[in-house]
Amino acid sequence: MAYHIESKTRTERLPFLPLTTTLINGRTVILDHYNETLDLHPLHKLVSNVIKEGTSYPQWDVDNINDFKLYYLSHDTLVLKDSTKNQIIGCYYVKPNFPGRSSHICNAGFVVDPEYRGQGLGTFLADSFLRVAPALGYKAAFFNLVYVNNEASIRLWRKFGFIEIGRIPDAGNLNGLGFTDALQFYKKFDYEHIFTPD
Repeated sequence: MAYHIESKTRTERLPFLPLTTTLINGRTVILDHYNETLDLHPLHKLVSNVIKEGTSYPQWDVDNINDFKLYYLSHDTLVLKDSTKNQIIGCYYVKPNFPGRSSHICNAGFVVDPEYRGQGLGTFLADSFLRVAPALGYKAAFFNLVYVNNEASIRLWRKFGFIEIGRIPDAGNLNGLGFTDALQFYKKFDYEHIFTPD
């Protein structure tokens, strides 16, 4: 990246968090703000393991805790916990995709524990993101690297009205797949989505 975006984590809580939902398997999950004291090490382990899968993120790894903090915790991060086990099973960050005059356009990075995939967490996280990001002051989202093998994410962003605005040939050298294209998605936020009742 040819520019630097300063770290900035908000201290005030969003008034509509925590959010809860019930999974297909009947378990209740809770989405809330990241808590460094409780969440740092389990979150680092989850994100690090998903990045090492080598099929959805461009990094080789984030094993170093400081690298992880700089990448994933530099702005606002939310964690999703299985309320039965009090275990982190998903998360996402929200941060500016660009500095300065374009910092109103955000990016986000989503992770779901492989054991919990296919149970509706992606939809829940995406829906919450469309409330959280505008509430944090962002006007739009731009996901600049959604690998074409990530069919679940592509379906999800299309379902939520994101526009496909580009394709990057051979964007990532992914494990087991080799060089793989990536799609780019954009959505200007409609502020009615923020205030839909639970």
